[in-house]
Amino acid sequence: MKRRGMTHQQLARELGVNESTVGRWLSGRSHPAAGTLRHIGTILGLSLGEADRARAEKAEENELLDAFRRMAVAERRLLLNCLRERDIRCKHGSEDGGD
Repeated sequence: MKRRGMTHQQLARELGVNESTVGRWLSGRSHPAAGTLRHIGTILGLSLGEADRARAEKAEENELLDAFRRMAVAERRLLLNCLRERDIRCKHGSEDGGD
């Protein structure tokens, strides 16, 4: 949608659905039916494979966010520091070898 400069309101209008329906799809709270997904692909100029990949990426993003929210604050801080530094130690816990 961003590449096409299309808002979720415009997509909803094109599909004949409520804006809130498109909002739920975009947030990953629900997913369009296969036929609707093909229609979205046509509107956005995507093949079904591209649409499926985009949907899978969004689902993965939501899964990561959910896992992050369930983490303890100390774990979140460690993870964020590791991501910022791209430090290999992230795979093994803290510097002192503890978890």
